[in-house]
Amino acid sequence: MTTLSSTKRRLIRILVLILPLAIIIVPAQKASRTFAQTPPTQDRPNILIIMTDDQSHDTLTEQFMPFTKSMIADQGINFTNGFMSTAVCCPSRSSFLTGKYARNHGVHINKDSLTETTVANRLQAAGYYTGLIGKYLNSWPGDARPEYSYWACWKNGYVNPSMNIFGENKTVDGYLTYILRDYALDFFDKVPAGQPFFLLWTPHAPHGPATPAPGDENLYSDLPLWRPPSFNPVAQSDKPAWLANTPQLTPRKISGDDEFRLDQLRTLHSVDLAVRDLLNKLRDQGRLDNTLVVFYSDNGYFWGEHRLLHKNRVYEEASHGPFALRFPPMVSTPRTEDRLIQVIDLAPTIYELAGVPMPGDVDGRSLVPLMQGTGDWRDAILLEGWPGVKNDDDEATGASRDKTAAHYQALRTEQYVYVVTDNDTPELYDLKADPYQMTNLVNDTHYKKTVKKLSKRLKKGQF
Repeated sequence: MTTLSSTKRRLIRILVLILPLAIIIVPAQKASRTFAQTPPTQDRPNILIIMTDDQSHDTLTEQFMPFTKSMIADQGINFTNGFMSTAVCCPSRSSFLTGKYARNHGVHINKDSLTETTVANRLQAAGYYTGLIGKYLNSWPGDARPEYSYWACWKNGYVNPSMNIFGENKTVDGYLTYILRDYALDFFDKVPAGQPFFLLWTPHAPHGPATPAPGDENLYSDLPLWRPPSFNPVAQSDKPAWLANTPQLTPRKISGDDEFRLDQLRTLHSVDLAVRDLLNKLRDQGRLDNTLVVFYSDNGYFWGEHRLLHKNRVYEEASHGPFALRFPPMVSTPRTEDRLIQVIDLAPTIYELAGVPMPGDVDGRSLVPLMQGTGDWRDAILLEGWPGVKNDDDEATGASRDKTAAHYQALRTEQYVYVVTDNDTPELYDLKADPYQMTNLVNDTHYKKTVKKLSKRLKKGQF
């Protein structure tokens, strides 16, 4: 019988101790190399876009939306000059989805269909878990779209609304804004582990008929009447013919609009509570500080200024909206920003933050340099619009076209807005001296050079 030498026995004992460690160590080294070559998707930011419907630019306040203001605007950037290039629902929403002006994406009025590839398509292809909860486009019937992993689309109604849930049409019991909130909370729970998300959360409020949530029907009943200097003017002969010939609002219309304004503000209360709940959920999940949160409205709204109601006009009340974002990795110190931004800037911002290649045909600019404090920024934007119907809410029912409307385009700088309406009088307003756009300066000799300069820029597309 052969026996092992003491030296061989010692070698065997050493190998028995070392081999298990080698088996453990080698796979760990391979895993480490793989991890370094392919960064995890959870390092990319989540994106939450909160888009209201027909919200006036001066209503993101402590009085009307305290949680939204304190949790987004006061913790990030509050943009005082945020604009919607086309001040009506479907064109504006299409500009968000494409990063393009309406003249380039082709959706001019609410019944036009969007056929372009959208930010949701590209984010889903890049590995994002995507969701649409709320209103999509006026021209879309509500059916589920494949670029959204999660689909809960509003179709009609504030109370017990008609919705399309994952492709199934149904009536959902409850009040719309809180229903949409609950779907969003469910969306956050369903995001797969390690996967970034993109959620477009679009409550119908404060769009007409602006039905307040149960219990909110009497909010703000003692609020002063809305009577800015531009309210229902007696004369505006310096304006284009379509506006100069628009009749003054009757006492009956004024009374109805006063009540409608209160209802719009009342519907924002439930939106504000829902925003609070969504952000608290993300905080509880540990996701909030890695989420770009944007709050804005698809367009503003007229409450009697210039004798106008509704939207789809060039003036500040319709084209200027609330606009704020929160993203601590880039905006650690809250601030107010007065430089000009547009809805078309959101898609490029999302592409840059998500690491998705920027399409070559976007018109907007990424807000990332502005978030980082750049001094180099645009000094003008384009505003444009096409004739729709007098009340675009009735467009689906075949309401007659607004005969007073005409296509317009405008160059808006920090100080001026120069407007050209087809076959009508052009307009120039000095917004620092005349923020309510009461006096048309286009024929004022003191502004002749300004008119010439802005007209030239508008014709050449220098915006």
